[in-house]
Amino acid sequence: MPIYRGSCHCGRVTFEVEAEIKSVTECNCSMCKRKGALYQKSEVEQFKITSGEDALTSYQFNTKTATHYFCRYCGIHPFHRPRLAPERWTVNVRCLDDLDLSAPEVYLFDGQNWEAAAARSQ
Repeated sequence: MPIYRGSCHCGRVTFEVEAEIKSVTECNCSMCKRKGALYQKSEVEQFKITSGEDALTSYQFNTKTATHYFCRYCGIHPFHRPRLAPERWTVNVRCLDDLDLSAPEVYLFDGQNWEAAAARSQ
């Protein structure tokens, strides 16, 4: 599988994800629609923060299950631990180097109706 490297805008936070990126998820919840992120799921062993862990800050809301991480210096959101599977990582593919954003198919997750959408995705 390919290994993609990514970062926040200022470059303090860097990471790697091993993934075949054929489709990504766009969520329309109150948080994600404002961020405009596109997400790729990642198992723990496929994801690694390579620098800047000390530059990260986190935000939780609603059930406080998901943890959204941001660079405390530039404000960019490179990844999070999702509510559907908080033991995994979800990477914002807009932060990846060398990924053609027109290539992956975009799947919509209806985060505005989270419980119903989560039940459909199980």
